[in-house]
Amino acid sequence: VHGMSRPIGAVFHVPHGLSNAVLLPTVTRYSVPAAVSRYATVSRLLGCCSPDTSDEAAASALVDGLTQLNADLHVPRLRDCRGVDEGRFRTLLTKMATDALASGSPQNNPRVPSAEEIVSLYQAAW
Repeated sequence: VHGMSRPIGAVFHVPHGLSNAVLLPTVTRYSVPAAVSRYATVSRLLGCCSPDTSDEAAASALVDGLTQLNADLHVPRLRDCRGVDEGRFRTLLTKMATDALASGSPQNNPRVPSAEEIVSLYQAAW
């Protein structure tokens, strides 16, 4: 999340905390397969599911809970963030993905994305 947020801030001047919030549900959904039980634990602790929910269902409930939290807090999609122009966004996707990887942050994710996967994650958050 942090590595992908940096280019958004650098290019579009979206505050880092906001871009983190925008990206969190999308990146969590991507990351779940690499750490199902860890995300399930977080889901249970946050009350997104009951204690007896299977790990797979609990991890899915976490993604749903993060998505709902963003909606409740009126966190916009990338396309709705002030200053984010679609044409420029599309043109810079590959550079932003490369910059995100260069930050070193994606290597700390349970599921380490390739540049192509980061492009897809940015598009999913659009």
